[in-house]
Parts: sequence; C-alpha cells; structure tokens
Amino acid sequence: MLTQVTPGYAGDGRALISTSVLGAGAEDPEPAVRRRLAVLYAADTAGWEHLATCRVRDALPAMPPPHPLTRPGRLTARRYLAGDYRTTGSVQGALASGARAAREILAAI
Repeated sequence: MLTQVTPGYAGDGRALISTSVLGAGAEDPEPAVRRRLAVLYAADTAGWEHLATCRVRDALPAMPPPHPLTRPGRLTARRYLAGDYRTTGSVQGALASGARAAREILAAI
C-alpha cells in the first residue's frame, strides 16, 4: 500500500494500492487483478476505484517457483546484501530487502 509509505499520495486519507502483474496479455487485466487483490487483502474490492493500468514491457524479472521470497541480508560478519533479487523482483522487494538488511545490521551491533 503506497500510502503507508507516503501518505501524501492520497491527500484525502484514502489508501493508494499498486500492484504488478507479470506477463499480462492483450486483455484488460483489471477484473482478474481486482479479484486476486480481494483474496490477498481479504477485502471486498468491488468499491475500489481503478485509477490506471500502465503496461511496461519486460519491467519485472520472471520469478518461477520455487522462488525464495526472503533471504537474509547478512553474507559475512561485516558484509550485508540488499536488493530486489534477495526477495521479489520489484521496487517493493528492493525496499523490503534494504529494510531487512538494516535491521540485521542494527541487531548485530
């Protein structure tokens, strides 16, 4: 949920949610994405307002199963790794990986 990171993205206090879909075809993915988000968020998404669909060819790497969704950041006693390749191939994955590595560093000192 983007507004948990940057509340100003929805100045009226509403939540702004963004999602990525790998390999979407020519059809409109919004109805299927809305149904899946209802399951993931355990929420009724029927009243959610769809703002935009942006197609970015080859924007995300494929993550075929089994793909580990979390990997520790600590490589050695003084070396930590962070990046989307350590979790999910996305900006969110990169941020989550950096936060995890920072927590591991703080726990080690």
